[in-house]
Amino acid sequence: MKAIIILTISGLAALCATLPAWGQEPAKHETVPIFHVTVVESTISAINYQYRQGPTKIDFRGTVLMPAAKGEAIVESKRGRTEIDASFEHVLPAQRFGREYLTYTLWAVTPEGGVRNLAEIVPGPSDKASLHVSTDLQAFGLIVTAEPYSAARQPGNVVVLENRVRPDTEGKIEQVQAKYELMPRGQYTWQEPAQLGSTVANTPKVSMNRYEAILELYEAQNALGIARAANAEQYAPQTLAKAQQLYDAAQRLESAKASSSVIVQDAREAVQTAEDARMIAERRREADTVTSARTEAAAAQKAQARAEDEKQHAQSQVSRANSCRRGTCRP
Repeated sequence: MKAIIILTISGLAALCATLPAWGQEPAKHETVPIFHVTVVESTISAINYQYRQGPTKIDFRGTVLMPAAKGEAIVESKRGRTEIDASFEHVLPAQRFGREYLTYTLWAVTPEGGVRNLAEIVPGPSDKASLHVSTDLQAFGLIVTAEPYSAARQPGNVVVLENRVRPDTEGKIEQVQAKYELMPRGQYTWQEPAQLGSTVANTPKVSMNRYEAILELYEAQNALGIARAANAEQYAPQTLAKAQQLYDAAQRLESAKASSSVIVQDAREAVQTAEDARMIAERRREADTVTSARTEAAAAQKAQARAEDEKQHAQSQVSRANSCRRGTCRP
């Protein structure tokens, strides 16, 4: 990986305990140093999985943020799609990077720098995860990032895994490295309710299905908080209200001990809708900023034009006064 990385230690801070996984006791709070990582730009190898008979393999290697993590994937190009069967291990809880991080996301990165959210990665009780996903892309690299929720539209800069070409990997390795511009760390940061950590820590052991439902509810809570931090209440009130309604419905289902799949369905829709609200708010806020800047520029131009007119008028008056003193002024 070619990357520009700035590491600064902010000191000791208590991390929130991880969400309860199937077959695991709730983790205790630990005091560990938090590293604020800013990846300015990074590059990975993009592979062109040309359509042919048979799959090929690639590896995943952990970055400096999670060096023990690893994985592999079987990639097969078919007509109209590329299928990916991936497995990962030694994937630690995402909250070790900050309280706002709840999950991991697999991204495809094109040689031109485009990104595509492929799937959420939910590690099981043994820090392992697997998934099957397909994409219409043919040439791409793969990365895994920690995210506050699964519906993120652009990867954050907490990159924990990147694809690696194996000696037996088949496909055209792109000469142009896949470049991805990453969001600054803290873009998603918000002050979540203080009771979140204690609530998670006191949750008893649950099944994997129940764990996923709880996780989705927390992701929805994150998404709503982040959308509000982006001024969605001002710029996208209707979309934000819909996201809140979906989240409230998911909470009612959880309180009623409804099926985990139903809870996950409403919670995920709440996450997606809240992310829509955040994106709408960002665009409208940017549009307001541009409009304000244009208005200010136009006002400045008018003021400058008025000042220039006044200057020319004053110069004309002075010239006329001088002419009159010389007896050559005209009525």
